[in-house]
Amino acid sequence: MREQEKVDFGPLGEKLAGMIGAARDAFNRHSLAGLDQFKNLQEAAVKNIAAALEKLDASMSRASAADKIQLARSHSLLTRLQLMTEALGGLREPIEKKVKNSVLFSEKAVAQTNALFDQQSGLLRSVFDIIQTNNDFLKKFVQEESKKQVQNCADYATEHETRLIEGLCQPQAAPIFLAILDRFRTLAQQEVEITAAMSS
Repeated sequence: MREQEKVDFGPLGEKLAGMIGAARDAFNRHSLAGLDQFKNLQEAAVKNIAAALEKLDASMSRASAADKIQLARSHSLLTRLQLMTEALGGLREPIEKKVKNSVLFSEKAVAQTNALFDQQSGLLRSVFDIIQTNNDFLKKFVQEESKKQVQNCADYATEHETRLIEGLCQPQAAPIFLAILDRFRTLAQQEVEITAAMSS
């Protein structure tokens, strides 16, 4: 395969990592600027994926049979990364509600959300490292950690219900926190699927 036909996944990885950072900043600082940065990075990531897919489609028609297999794998990977970008983009709506309505979370909910940001930041980096290295150890790590994040989201939701009953959380914070947990759970499930696909 010619070098110019290969997909450079690095810039996309940087944009998704930037989205995590901007979302976290908006969440913690109630920053509309952080939300704007998040939106801009998401739009850039979407354009990056669309351009890469268009390039692959153009290359497919003139590629050899062997190269077509590699191009098809890159196409499948980009499609899955597109889904991950959409899942990550889903964080914007609940965080925007938190910011615009000045909704305060309990200390526990803030700590749990930041723990999910930390975990997700590491998982995203690892996914893009796998794309570059095809490292089996990293694949196993991402599979295990992604499943842990799914479980963490379920556990945090249960704990939140208890805090709500005990009056430790504001009722208006509940749907926002649960929506954030849902977005992180979806993103982790996407990461389980993408690493499974890269292992097959």
